[in-house]
Amino acid sequence: AAQRIAAAIQQQPTSAEERRLEASTAAPTLGRCQGVPQGLPIKGVRYVPHLVGEPYPHPQSAPLDYYSDVYANLHRRDLPLIGQYVAADTLGLRAWPTDTPAHERAQFFQEMRGAGVCKVIPTFHVSKYYADMLLDGSSQPSTDPSSAFAVAFQRFGATVKEELLGGVQMAAWTVDLSLDLHELLPLVGSDCGFSKVIEDKSFSMYMQLLHAIQGWVHPLGSNSSVAPALAVKPFLIPLDLSRVSWTEPFHQKKLDTFLRCMSTSRTAGGWSSLFAGDAAGTRWLFSFAEPLDQDTTYHFKDQLMNVSTAISKHSPSGIKAVVMVGTQALKRGTSNPINSVNLVEDMSITSKRYLDPYRDYEAVSQATSSLDGFMYDEWMDDWDRGTRGPFFLATDTLDKMMDECKGGSRFTHDIDGCSRIVGNTASVYPEFFGLVGASSQLMQHCIYPRFGFSLFGDFGAKINMKCAYMRPSTTWVLLALVLLAGVCLAQVTRLMLQWCFWDKPRAEKKKLAGGDSNKPREVKAPQVGHITVLPKETSLRGDHLFELQSTALSSGEEVGWWLGQHATAQTSILEKQVKAEVSAIRALRARRGHAPKMVDDKAGSENEEESEDASQEGQDSEVSTEETDLAKAMQVVHRRTLEGFAAWCLYVSGSAFRAPRGRKLDLEALREIAHQIEENQGRPADKLFAEALLLRVMESLGEQMLQCPERLSYLLFHIFQEAGGLYDIGPTTFSIDMDKLHDGLVQMNIHSNPYTRQKMPSGKWEFGLNFDDINESGIQCRDSVAKTFREPASLMVVIDFVLSYRVAIMIKLYCFAVAGYIYLGSHQGDDITTTHNGSLWEPKWLRINFIQYIALMDAAVWACLECLLIVYVAWQRWPSLGYRSPGIPSLKWLVEHAFNVCFSAFGGLWVYHESSFKKKPWACAQSDAGICADPRLDNLWGTLQYALFYWACRIIIFLLMNAKRVPIFLYGTPDSKVRTESGRGWCANQWQNIRVNIAWLSMLGLCVLIEVLLLLPTMKGLDWSTTCGLNLFGEVTGLPSTRGVCTDTDLQLGFGCVSCVSGIFMGWLVVVLGALVDIYFVFYFASAVVGSFMGHQRELNDLKNTSLPVDLREHQGREAKLFERTFGPGWQHIWRVMVQSLYSESLVSPKQAEHLAQAAGISLEADAPLTHREKKQKQIHLTRFPHLAAERLAFFFQSLKWIEKNRPAKGINFEPTTDTLTGVHFDPGSIPSLTQIIPAYNEVVIPSVEFLRAGADPEDAKNGSPDDQPGLGDLTVPPQGDGVNTNL
Repeated sequence: AAQRIAAAIQQQPTSAEERRLEASTAAPTLGRCQGVPQGLPIKGVRYVPHLVGEPYPHPQSAPLDYYSDVYANLHRRDLPLIGQYVAADTLGLRAWPTDTPAHERAQFFQEMRGAGVCKVIPTFHVSKYYADMLLDGSSQPSTDPSSAFAVAFQRFGATVKEELLGGVQMAAWTVDLSLDLHELLPLVGSDCGFSKVIEDKSFSMYMQLLHAIQGWVHPLGSNSSVAPALAVKPFLIPLDLSRVSWTEPFHQKKLDTFLRCMSTSRTAGGWSSLFAGDAAGTRWLFSFAEPLDQDTTYHFKDQLMNVSTAISKHSPSGIKAVVMVGTQALKRGTSNPINSVNLVEDMSITSKRYLDPYRDYEAVSQATSSLDGFMYDEWMDDWDRGTRGPFFLATDTLDKMMDECKGGSRFTHDIDGCSRIVGNTASVYPEFFGLVGASSQLMQHCIYPRFGFSLFGDFGAKINMKCAYMRPSTTWVLLALVLLAGVCLAQVTRLMLQWCFWDKPRAEKKKLAGGDSNKPREVKAPQVGHITVLPKETSLRGDHLFELQSTALSSGEEVGWWLGQHATAQTSILEKQVKAEVSAIRALRARRGHAPKMVDDKAGSENEEESEDASQEGQDSEVSTEETDLAKAMQVVHRRTLEGFAAWCLYVSGSAFRAPRGRKLDLEALREIAHQIEENQGRPADKLFAEALLLRVMESLGEQMLQCPERLSYLLFHIFQEAGGLYDIGPTTFSIDMDKLHDGLVQMNIHSNPYTRQKMPSGKWEFGLNFDDINESGIQCRDSVAKTFREPASLMVVIDFVLSYRVAIMIKLYCFAVAGYIYLGSHQGDDITTTHNGSLWEPKWLRINFIQYIALMDAAVWACLECLLIVYVAWQRWPSLGYRSPGIPSLKWLVEHAFNVCFSAFGGLWVYHESSFKKKPWACAQSDAGICADPRLDNLWGTLQYALFYWACRIIIFLLMNAKRVPIFLYGTPDSKVRTESGRGWCANQWQNIRVNIAWLSMLGLCVLIEVLLLLPTMKGLDWSTTCGLNLFGEVTGLPSTRGVCTDTDLQLGFGCVSCVSGIFMGWLVVVLGALVDIYFVFYFASAVVGSFMGHQRELNDLKNTSLPVDLREHQGREAKLFERTFGPGWQHIWRVMVQSLYSESLVSPKQAEHLAQAAGISLEADAPLTHREKKQKQIHLTRFPHLAAERLAFFFQSLKWIEKNRPAKGINFEPTTDTLTGVHFDPGSIPSLTQIIPAYNEVVIPSVEFLRAGADPEDAKNGSPDDQPGLGDLTVPPQGDGVNTNL
């Protein structure tokens, strides 16, 4: 055999062109196939060049042409290995399409002949017509000459003619359908006549198909064969012997009877005539499947000997068979104790698993002389084969025939999910039957042989992985290129049209308007309008003027009208606020005047001094006049109105301010204006009113510019400067430029998309503006609005998110690292990982490695984060560099982050240089002595000192760079003196911070516990080294190496290795993401637990408890006393208004409203006297009232109890005579006025059109019951919408 192969190699053409030339000119018997014996016996391989992930064909589907030019690269990859290394002379082929030109397979046959594979066994796709019978519910096939079955078979016979096989010989032919012995053997009796096999429907359908084929090939009488090429070749009848059920009693005897009856004609008492009258000699095609431990569970040699001996006796000349065997490339895990009971793919290159069945075949063949050839079941692994054999089975349903594996996938090489039993209890995994393994690497399809030398010869050599590309269809490639070229051309044309004709529509509009686009744009003269500030209060008038300039309005009268409308409205609003402030000042003075002269003895001398000061203040305030009250009120309103402007002045005039390009501001003027706003005592009230009104008018005229207070402050500063500052120089004219005021809004109206550039009227291509840019232009003191910030898009959004939350992410990752350190000694994982790693304070093995490589990872992460932060901030804030505004990096910021980059980089390199990593031996999974003593323990401090020093520096840098010395929000009382007086001084704040820190540390500790006990154990035993055999990090992790799918370098890009590595990576990614978000669930769990205790302490659990009675008897009931203490002596009037409100909202009935009023000793109507019967006051039982009304009242009275318990803080006293709503000396001015709407939950503030129209339909004007149980006196549902359209 070796000499024959060597001679064939010498005769092989040196190029593909020479092979094609030889194949087209030489006779079929020339070339490498010269001298090869024709016909049977054979030494072959079943060859299907399918791809990884390619679906297994369904029986009813049309066959794929695996042997056409599309798979030519795979043929060139495989056929030389089959011919030269396996030394096979025959290929068993899957069924091919019969309706395609035969020349598409000519190249394949030439490649076969060139590789020395000279014989072929084609297959007819008869399973399709069996499946059609199942779908149609018919019991007989259509066999007339025009039927699809007959036409397809005739075409098949034509495709195997000798001249179409390119010099390759057809040794035999077969079909792709086998009887199911698992279902038929139980029907076999002691003899053919006593069996019920022929009564089985699937057997009858199968035999009719094969008898029809046999009749077409070997017709009776003088009729000619429809397939002459098949008539002279043996017909191989498939029979899957791996389907024999060993649990069936006397299965071997029944199998002998079955084979004998199948080879005996019906006239002789048998079941078929397939083996009678055939000149070429029909043969069996037996299929076997060898399990892993076949010597003890199956023993292929004995099974083959039994069936070979049996068929040799079934006719005078004996029936012969060709044998097909599949053996799986699996092994039991031995090198890794974790997988000691699991099957894994055997990646070793060995020929024994494939040579053993062939040697058994040769021994049986010599003993019985009834075997005519040997074939291997599969050339390459089929990942979607599942549990199937090499043939479809003739079953009673199509689902059984398809035999799909529900637990597997065509994209996974299934071991656990797809197996079947052969013999007694042995399992086989058909997806590993290939002589070569299959994988995919990027765009290539690769095979890696599992045999080391020739299986049918003596040739031996190491075979490396072979890869090939699938050749795409030329037609589709050309079509795709044409479409791509068309799209590119269309895009280029569109862009050119935009560039060339961008201004054409705008020019046409200008021309229609009477302008000429070629002429320079004319500058319009601004129209000017004036108005005098004339509030109703004469003391606030100072003859100050407001001037408005605009080029957008047509005349000065129109400009004046606009200015007058806005100024009049804002003047009215501002006057109301001043009057409200006057009332508040008077109320405070009255409260001090009615304060008690004597204080409680427990108050001490400090309270006595405060009382004396208050009395003196009250005496001074008695001489106050209405003028002084108005002046003080105007000062307060002025400060409140312009406090944002004052803050802008102080920020811009800061010492670190960098003057904008081309212009300098008078910093002293900025500070002086801020001071005059903060210290405005003594300034004329009319000037203060005009200044406050100016800002209000600018906000009103600016419309959406109200969203940009910094820009308004910049414009307001220049208006003040042009008016001579805030000095009292008599009547002043304040000039507002409406064009500058609306600068930015015009650009936004044209283009507001910040992610795309567009050509603006200025001729520049710019990104769209938004309100942040307009506002920041004011902070940066730009004369005109410009883009100041680049919004992130696409990947930049992810980068922005990571950088914005980098501190929180790193804190969670540090917690995860702590959890990992604890987990390495927790015994929660596999033994090699989580045992014998030392204690927390005396680590060894994996824990020592962990401390060091986590330091390296931290250094790498921080170096990357800080570099990315510097680059990203520079990119994002590039338009604002050179200006000063929040968020723009300063030199100090740059130095801090550059230092962090340097420390992280050099610190990581230093730790790596001084690190000491050791691999933990496998023996240390169960022991802690001998070789399991970590030698680094002798100098533990010397080993870890560099990593620990790095961690100490990292903690210090982390705290210094990220600890906040000021809050990120404003307290309700920002003044430190006021906070101290109200009981919130430094000590209280520090204690509160300590409690907050303890709470967060507790929640983070709970996260660590969850990660140790729940998250990390989910990846028990799953890592690249242990599971995949990929020792990527060497000794860094400390895990011992093991052999797996990634151990061999040639297989590291294969599908098995890639899927293993990526699967484990995704698993760990899920664990890390879970560790990042577990704080979310822990936080809300802690909030619920702590909140429940706080709610119980505040008695919120009974907040809506309607079972408690309410006692409103005057001077007796508890609720009456609380009511009177909180609302004063006129509390009953408050109660009457509340009851009337419930009644007006239809929440209580008239009778119930009267009962509620009488419970407080009053009538529902204010002037109506109480009768003798009505004077009887009773407790209120809220359970007798409607649910909604009862809950409202329960909530109200529970709130009164909380108010009683919650004592005022230091310096805040509650005086019933002045502070209660119905107190004797109560002043309405003490109630703060609201300056904005604060909506309650689910409250409509801006009603929609639908809301206003709700309730107007006729069907809405019907009484409805809230509980859908209408009855006499029942309530009605509230009217829809705003209630104008009643539902009555």
